[in-house]
Amino acid sequence: MGITKTKGLRIAALALLVLALALALHLVLSLRAARTFTAPPSAGHGQAVPSGFRWPGIQAAQWKLFRSGAPVAPRATTGSLASRYRLAGVFVMLSESGRIGGENRCAILDDMQTKQQLLATEDEQLAGFRVVKVESEYVVLSNGSNVETITLAAGTIDGSGRAVVAADLNKPKILETNRFGNRIGETRWEFSRAAVLEYYQEMMDDPERLASLFMAMEPARNEAGKVAGYRVNMDVGEKEFYTQMGFQQGDVVRKVNSMRMTSQRRAEYFIGEFVQSRLGAVVIDVERNGEPKKLVYLVK
Repeated sequence: MGITKTKGLRIAALALLVLALALALHLVLSLRAARTFTAPPSAGHGQAVPSGFRWPGIQAAQWKLFRSGAPVAPRATTGSLASRYRLAGVFVMLSESGRIGGENRCAILDDMQTKQQLLATEDEQLAGFRVVKVESEYVVLSNGSNVETITLAAGTIDGSGRAVVAADLNKPKILETNRFGNRIGETRWEFSRAAVLEYYQEMMDDPERLASLFMAMEPARNEAGKVAGYRVNMDVGEKEFYTQMGFQQGDVVRKVNSMRMTSQRRAEYFIGEFVQSRLGAVVIDVERNGEPKKLVYLVK
């Protein structure tokens, strides 16, 4: 006699119940075995039983760097080059087309023996050494026999814009301080990005001051009548700002991070790069009383 539909459903339900009980029993036995497990005796006396695997810990600062995707600077090496040269900063050279890239970084190196400042691009050959690589946090130098890595030196301002109080024999001496940061050389400053952006916001909130800031840069034309730079005229306005930035009346700005200042559009492009935190250092080429000078700003 055939099995009715109702009877078939009852048999299926009973089978499922038996299967569920079997799985539950297996789980209980497995847990009990895991709790009562004891490690087998070691092969020799004094041998420790290896502990279970644990994921290695990571410091919060390292995890933040990992998540940011920022390159990790290698450990600094010691040698004749590392003991002589100090990496003060790295700036991005702006091309005439307005495009930037990793291939056009320039290192700002201090020669601790001659007390001179050197600007060197990747693969450039200088007296006694070659620049192998330039990254935002370090440079790699080679003198033919040794390859050494020099990391970014500590300054007078940290990454948050606060003053650095840690003792460091190589830390630059502060010559004067203003609202933007510290002057640490004849034509070199360490500025707080936050302080500069605060001033920038003041200008954006006051159109008249913003206009006077740009009007103080008067076009300087060459013999052909083309703009070849901008002459600083502090009498127009914002004299305090230009003075704190190290400018003098009559200075002619020729280049900013190697980009020739031949139009207001280029000046606006440079400001945009700075505001978007894409420039860690700024080098301004000026002509002062007929002589070329470089104004260097390390932005922290």
